[in-house]
Amino acid sequence: MKELLIAFILAQTTDMATTHIGLSRGCQELNPIYGGRNVSIGTMYVIKGTSTVIISVVAWNSNKKGRKGSAKVILWTGIAAGAGAAIWNGMMIPHCGG
Repeated sequence: MKELLIAFILAQTTDMATTHIGLSRGCQELNPIYGGRNVSIGTMYVIKGTSTVIISVVAWNSNKKGRKGSAKVILWTGIAAGAGAAIWNGMMIPHCGG
């Protein structure tokens, strides 16, 4: 469980870092949760950081309450989403102006 939690946090952090790099190089944010094209880097960090903490706590508590399957689904979904977004960002950054 700890390994999955660490992988989840790393995937989310990598997504956040590549988003920051992309925004600083002229890319546009596509996620409407962050404000889409009008994103503030600070807002993105607050939303992404808060959601990462909340999801981590929910998964950890699910695991402690004996719902290991639920905890794994939550974390694997977050790992896939974060890693997928980071890969997308990495592919798009070279095509941005700035």
